[in-house]
Amino acid sequence: MTSDAPTRAREDDDALPSPAAGPDERPAGDPSGDPTGDPAGRDDDATTGGRGRIGVPLVPVLGVLLVLLLAAGAWLWTSRPEPSSVTTADYVEVLQAARSGVVDLTSFDHLTLDDDIAQIRRVATGDLLEESVAQLEQQRDRFTEVQAVVNTEVIGAGVTRADDTTGTVLLVIQSTQQSAADPRPSIVKYRIKVELQKVDDRWLLSGISGL
Repeated sequence: MTSDAPTRAREDDDALPSPAAGPDERPAGDPSGDPTGDPAGRDDDATTGGRGRIGVPLVPVLGVLLVLLLAAGAWLWTSRPEPSSVTTADYVEVLQAARSGVVDLTSFDHLTLDDDIAQIRRVATGDLLEESVAQLEQQRDRFTEVQAVVNTEVIGAGVTRADDTTGTVLLVIQSTQQSAADPRPSIVKYRIKVELQKVDDRWLLSGISGL
């Protein structure tokens, strides 16, 4: 008869608990194995799919943008052109002087040539004044003979340039011409450029050219 003592001894040994596992020998899945104390034992990279986040601090970025905006505003302020001394009233005066001056300069009647010449002297200056008066004086006899009458009307006008002493105006004028030789009036339109000069606080015509 064989003894079963050795067999029971081995079974008793298998039933005894094994020695406590060391720090490096903890069973898999033991929550105490995470040195951080995280029960889940998860890693940040695992939850983000292995992609780390790059954090950009907003406060410094906004501060830089604010500094740039302030610098741009200061540059725009300091680089503004000097305010012009020409006002809207100056443009109005130049325009009115051009409109009325052209009518007085280019309209005449064979019966009132002396008055027409005096009117030219009031609205013109420089070479334009001298040439206009000379033309009427030279053509006086002929205008009287044919009973010439010329009336000018301004259809449109606009100031293109003006400063403290000079101005330029573009005009469209309509001239109605009559004479004894042809009882039917002749109507002609012209586009002209008028130069003006300020003399003793008055705007006077200084030049006329066709366009």
